[in-house]
Amino acid sequence: MRWLVFLLFTVSLSSCLVTKKKFDAQKALADRCDSTLADCSDKLKKAEADLSLLKGSESDLRSKLEKENAENESLNAKYTKLNGDFEQSQKQYEDLKARMEALGKNSMSEKESLSSALKQKEKDLAEREKRIHELESLIAKKDEAVSSLKKKIADALTGFNSNELTVTQRDGKVYVSLSDKLLFKSGSFTVDEKGKQAIVKVAEVLNKQTEIGIVIEGHTDSKQYVNPKGEIKNNWDLSVMRAAMVTSIMITDGKVEASRITPSGHAEFFPVESNETPEGRSKNRRIEIVLSPDLKEIFKILDNTNP
Repeated sequence: MRWLVFLLFTVSLSSCLVTKKKFDAQKALADRCDSTLADCSDKLKKAEADLSLLKGSESDLRSKLEKENAENESLNAKYTKLNGDFEQSQKQYEDLKARMEALGKNSMSEKESLSSALKQKEKDLAEREKRIHELESLIAKKDEAVSSLKKKIADALTGFNSNELTVTQRDGKVYVSLSDKLLFKSGSFTVDEKGKQAIVKVAEVLNKQTEIGIVIEGHTDSKQYVNPKGEIKNNWDLSVMRAAMVTSIMITDGKVEASRITPSGHAEFFPVESNETPEGRSKNRRIEIVLSPDLKEIFKILDNTNP
């Protein structure tokens, strides 16, 4: 429609002797403007659809994270209880042994009964000790695997500065924290080329560690997000879209299996520094790739342990 209006306007000014060549050039410009406008409109609709889909899965993602934390707490509690049971069984064994020695010349039947109980307790004690050793061995292997993974990730990212990214190990997991300066322009969820390189390098390591679970977390500072175009309404939206974009790169460019990755947005609610200073806000604007080992074998041992 714009070029038609422009044509009518040009005809009305025919007295100014506008040449056909100029008219054609102006019409082509108007056509390009219409095409660009339509393309921008399509991109906006797609971004809004993606955002709506990610919002729908936010509750499930939070539930998964809470479940994982609960499992870690359950692991520690069961391990503590298993140690306590072992010590109690050992004490009971020593008590039975002392009673056997104190009986001296008591009846043979009572001695046999105590002897049978003592042997059963010895058997139970040996079984519990075996399970404790198995559990300790698996936990040591898990910790060793996490430390090895941290080193491999850190080695793969040696070309990046410490103010761009950090690799840390805590709570039995590896955290790869990527600064927003490395990944995004201000207020954007499009990843820069250098940021893509870092993500792909992490993906290359994870493709050789297929038993590692992956969570992509988006974090912002506490300043409210303002976007006059309206694609993103707040920090929740921005953190979710950024996590989704990093996930997409890890899958498409890094070739990581999609079923291994869980993206999530946390807005400003998990800061690592105070938001009262520019330096603190800068550290809070980040993407964290959280890498967790598979704990199935450990929980299998715990499930088979008598209460």
